This record gives sequence, structure tokens and C-alpha cells, in this order.
Amino acid sequence: MKVAIIGAGISGLALAYYLQKLGVPYDLFEAGEHVGGNIRTVHQKGYLLELGPNSLQLSDELQELITELKLEHEVVPTADVSNNRFVLRDGTYQKLPSSPFSFVTNTFFSWKTKKRILQEREVPPAQVPNETVSQFFERRFGREVVDYAVDPFVTGIYGGDPDKLLVEKALPKLKEFETKYGSVLKGLVKHNTAARQKTFSFANGMSTLPNAIAEKLISLHTECRVDIVTRSQGKYIICCDTAGEHDNEEYDLLVLALPAHHAADLLHHTFPGMSAALQNINYPPMAVVHSVYNRSEVGHSLNGFGALNPKAEDSFTAGSIWTSSLFDGRCRPHEVMFTTFVGGAQYEQHAHTETETLLQNVHNELREKYDIKSEEPVFQHAHVWQQAIPQYDLYIEDAHLMAQMLEKEGVYSAANWQAGVSVTSCIRYAKELAYKINLRSPSSRIAD
Repeated sequence: MKVAIIGAGISGLALAYYLQKLGVPYDLFEAGEHVGGNIRTVHQKGYLLELGPNSLQLSDELQELITELKLEHEVVPTADVSNNRFVLRDGTYQKLPSSPFSFVTNTFFSWKTKKRILQEREVPPAQVPNETVSQFFERRFGREVVDYAVDPFVTGIYGGDPDKLLVEKALPKLKEFETKYGSVLKGLVKHNTAARQKTFSFANGMSTLPNAIAEKLISLHTECRVDIVTRSQGKYIICCDTAGEHDNEEYDLLVLALPAHHAADLLHHTFPGMSAALQNINYPPMAVVHSVYNRSEVGHSLNGFGALNPKAEDSFTAGSIWTSSLFDGRCRPHEVMFTTFVGGAQYEQHAHTETETLLQNVHNELREKYDIKSEEPVFQHAHVWQQAIPQYDLYIEDAHLMAQMLEKEGVYSAANWQAGVSVTSCIRYAKELAYKINLRSPSSRIAD
């Protein structure tokens, strides 16, 4: 049995790594020169810039992977201040309560909302078809929680719109708590879910992880764009364009570790129904802007992870990570760095702003909100992801259902539209998929 994996983002890399450990033959194809997909670290003018994820949540799978790759000495934990998260409210940044019960003691919410939070255990469970995140939280906690806690949270994770994301897809654990315990708060307490997992990065940036995995792979083919996937007599034929030469190889199983729109192009002729479902998955654009200032010119303490801007505040940006407060070495000691996000489902038009105007608008907003005295940043850089994060809305359901059906045909999906948008989720899913694929091998069946 031989497996073709198309796409060397973190999902494709992790799957290849786990298949290799299990002794399953594979080929991993990557169209570009570099691996990692949206995990991308850039070093420019002495600054370390993350264009994709800025940190990771530690999981059992990640800890095991880091140990096996001998990356322990590269791990850099986030500073203790990372537990402090801020949200823009009434024009100023206010600290968000850090646990469900601190919502009650904190002055962030009105007394009416605090009372509503305390009474959440009395709200009966309900099965609402296609219930959105907003509908779920408004039903259980009230509108103020949606506007000033849920909205910024969803923006920070998905770049999404809580009025469109489905709660059972985007936040399945919370829906499960309501169903199982009759209360979200009760479920959080029982599972200690409110306690934050340890977060970290690497001394030389997030690209350290995909690059380290790639170095271990024996069948990784970069700069090898797969043009066509066809099927003949139960085999998948991969037509790969390598340096102008076309190679056709046959495989028993096919894994698409690609963004939905790229996977759709490859499946257009072989599985047109799946292709159409994938085309419907929404990836709103997102701009990532890094701005550096002299610390002496920034009035705000920056004592936290960062701050998010709810839709209700009508800001240009979706929020910023206070990068230099979390990790050393991202800028010079006398400077501070902001990593600011513009766009997403609720700010989509802002991401399409012409670059010079985009940079100026970000600077103007930072200057106003953080009491910055300088007329311009010491350094500024922008990168725009035209299709950033998949949205777990009504349109993703068809793709999930069809992906499950296609597994019977030997076609698997390993990507964040299927596994979850976090790096941790993608690695966990890839490991589970590797074991599932291994069970299809003749040697595995003989052993059984």
C-alpha cells in the first residue's frame, strides 16, 4: 500500500511523519519551495515576524513531537503576563475576566449580565437546528457577553463572525457541556476547561516546527506541483510537474492536505460533488501588520497577551498581539512590537485596503489606543493572506459529510477545514489519521 499526500503544511507534514514511523510508504508533494503552509516566520532588518500563528498551546501530541525532534532547547514559553487578555470597550482597553466566575466579580460586565451569568445553570438545554455561536451564547448568557466576550474571542481564533459560525462546529465542547450537564459553566468546572493550557513558541520562530519535521521525512518532494489527480482501476494517478517534467505515479490512497479551494481544483473531474462542497467553504482575507516603536514613546503598559476589538467598537483593526511582551528577541530591547490583524469575516473590506493606507490606518489606531507619541513606527511590515482561516459555518457541513463518505473510496482530508483551525488540532488529527490509514495496509490486516 502506498499513500500520496498533497500539501506540506503542518497537517501534511505531521501525517507523513506519523506514517513514516508506522512504516507506511508515502510520497508528500509540495508545490512551493518551503514547507509549513500558513506557519511562516520572516526575519527582516533584525526583527522576527510571524505571518501566521504566533504561539502554540501545548498538548500531549506536541510534547511528544518536540521531544522526538529534539527541539526542547528551542522552546520559549510565553511570559507570565500572557494570562492577561484585554478587550476594547468604550474606547479603552479593559482586562477581560480570566475565568467564568471572575466574570461576576470583575467590573467588566454590568450587574444585569452578572446576574444572567450566575443564572446560566438554570437555563434549560435546547436543540436549535443550525444554532450559531451568537444564538447559543445569547440564549445562555445574554447579549452583552456575545458583544464583548464571544465576539472578540471568535475574532481571535477564527477571524470569524459569531452570527454565522455554528456552535456545534466551531465550539463543540461547549455545546456538549450544555447537552451533557445542562450548563456550560458546570461543564467547564467539571473538566477544568477554564484553566489555560501552556503556550509557547520557538527561539527562532514558529517555522522551526515544520522545518524540523521536514528534515526527518524521506519522501518529501518540494517544488512539485500536482496538476491532475485521476483514478483508474482503484488506483489514484498523480500527475506532478517537477521542473518542467511530468511524472505519473500510482497510489492506493490519496490524502488532500490542502486548503479547501486548492483541494476542490484537484477533485473537479474525479469527485465533482466534493469539489463543489469545498468551493463553498469561506476563507475571508486577513492582513498581518507588524509595527515597532521605541518603548519610551508608548504610554500603555502592554502588560498582557494583547487586545481585541469587538465589532461593536467599530475599529479598523480586529486587534493586536503585544508580541514583545510575550517573547524576547522579536525586536530590540528598547523597542516594542505589535502584531496587528486586519480583516476576517467581520472586517473583510479592511483587508483589501491599499498597502500604504493599510499601514497608516494601523499606525493611527495604535497611536490613539496605546498613547503612542511618535509620528511613525520605527519599522512596519504588512502581509495579506487573501484566503486566511476557514469558517465553520453552514457551508462547511456538506464538506465534512462528503469527506467522511470519500474515505470509503480511499480519499482522505487532512487540513484545518476538517481537523480544526489550531496547529494543535491539525497535529492530533494527523496522528489519528495515520493510524486509521495503517489499519488498511495488508500487513496490518495479517497481524490482526
